[in-house]
Amino acid sequence: MFRYTKLKPVLRRSICRSHIRFNSSKNPNHNNDKNRGDNQESSSELTKKDSNHDIQDFKIKQASSKSAPAPMENTGIEHLLKKDNKPYIPKFQHKRVTFDYPELPNEDEYNNLVKVPKKITRWSAYVPKILTVIAVAWGAYTLKVWYFDNPEEGENSNDLLSPNEFHKFIVTHKEQIDPDHFIIELKPKYDRWELSFESNPDSKSVWNGQQFWSVEIKQPDINVVRSYTPLPLHYLKSEYTRSGERKPLLKVLNPEVDDVKEKGTMCIYVKRYPQGEVSRYITSREVGQELELRGPQIEYKFPYHPLNKLHQRPIFKDLPSKVEPDNFIESIKKYNKVPDVDNLNFYAAGTGLAPILQVLFSENPYLGFVNIHYSARKPGEIGILERFLFFLHKLDRVNVTYHFDSEGKSSIVNKNDINKPEIPNYYSPKRIESSTSNLSPEEALQVRMSILKGDEHKSEVIQQLIKSTEDRGERYDTALDQAKVTSQQPKKAAALSIVCGPDGFVDYVAGSKDLVTNSQGKIGGLLGEKSWDNSNVYKL
Repeated sequence: MFRYTKLKPVLRRSICRSHIRFNSSKNPNHNNDKNRGDNQESSSELTKKDSNHDIQDFKIKQASSKSAPAPMENTGIEHLLKKDNKPYIPKFQHKRVTFDYPELPNEDEYNNLVKVPKKITRWSAYVPKILTVIAVAWGAYTLKVWYFDNPEEGENSNDLLSPNEFHKFIVTHKEQIDPDHFIIELKPKYDRWELSFESNPDSKSVWNGQQFWSVEIKQPDINVVRSYTPLPLHYLKSEYTRSGERKPLLKVLNPEVDDVKEKGTMCIYVKRYPQGEVSRYITSREVGQELELRGPQIEYKFPYHPLNKLHQRPIFKDLPSKVEPDNFIESIKKYNKVPDVDNLNFYAAGTGLAPILQVLFSENPYLGFVNIHYSARKPGEIGILERFLFFLHKLDRVNVTYHFDSEGKSSIVNKNDINKPEIPNYYSPKRIESSTSNLSPEEALQVRMSILKGDEHKSEVIQQLIKSTEDRGERYDTALDQAKVTSQQPKKAAALSIVCGPDGFVDYVAGSKDLVTNSQGKIGGLLGEKSWDNSNVYKL
């Protein structure tokens, strides 16, 4: 009894405090009177309850605040958050429960095969990489060769020119003589031909004074070609010419001193026609631009003469004083008993002068004397080329007669400028056949027999050198000294005539060509009136 009564005030205070703590969420703005009443009622209720029950059985119903989370009782989340402590035991074989396609039956022979494990070596890792690198390199090489490294036409050729394909040349200089006439210097774009040229320069050289040859120049826009005659000339350049202080000097190619690169250089003499697609295209090319050339196309070969195999005339050079004398020709003719080479008449108009200049400037120039009849509208159309003709005249190799339309009809070539054909000094088999083509079989046989009788007196090839002055003949120090003597000697009339120029000029001098059959046609015009025929006339 004493024990219970002593603890009663303590229990009352604790109960009141807990009641106030758990009901702290109530509105604090209530008046004091109401709070006092509530406290009195709660204290009285607790007093009554304490008197009726034991303190161990007393329970307080707690009230949570509004900010507390919602109670989670019997929601099942505790089961989900519970950690699974079951240990993981891996299976040695996985059995598939569901599948899209049925498996093979267990009795299938393929299921019973023993699978040999794959052997992994060091090479098994490198071989795929090596094969991949090889495949990529081969693909890159193929792409480069077939698409990016396609060589141009003529790039890999061993020859300077080819009659079957076009070779590219670069314009390195262009000299304008007048509004219509040009001299254009060309050099090959590629230099592969130089290797083969140095190994055999005699056979690889295109400059041969025993024939006329030309090249075809293409106009790529309309795919049309025209023939032009190259000249063995080149322009001598220096730092003064490149700066514009001086003009380049036009020189003749000299195989004895010129570099291999210069030997591939050539010049073309071009006239620009208002309606000429190719000529306008060529003359519009500037320095550094390209032209496509195909050739050489052999236009005409001089009749065979045995003296050409025994002797070569010294090449023409820029100045007559530099040209070597021809001291051995008379002795060679004497000991071999071969006649002189036939003299030549060359009738040219405009740019038709280029073929005879090619022959006279080339190696092994023509051995006979050449009478040139050059026709033009006015003087000065050939420009600096006239200087070379003057030098050739001083060397007693040519005689030039100019015919200009601007000087009147008296200056035009006429019958007085044409002589009758001379009998050839030597008949080659081809020349015999051409000269007897219009004769009867009996007459042709007589001509051939008379030629054979004359050949019986010819001796064999020279067997010893000429040592005596009498046999060697007079010796000259320069070609000019020799020309002073030979120019005083009478010249034999020409036995061969070549005509080159516009169609109207060719028709006027030698008759028109047969364009249907692309043949020479019958000889007419001025030459036909003087008894010239197809055996001694050729139209270029």
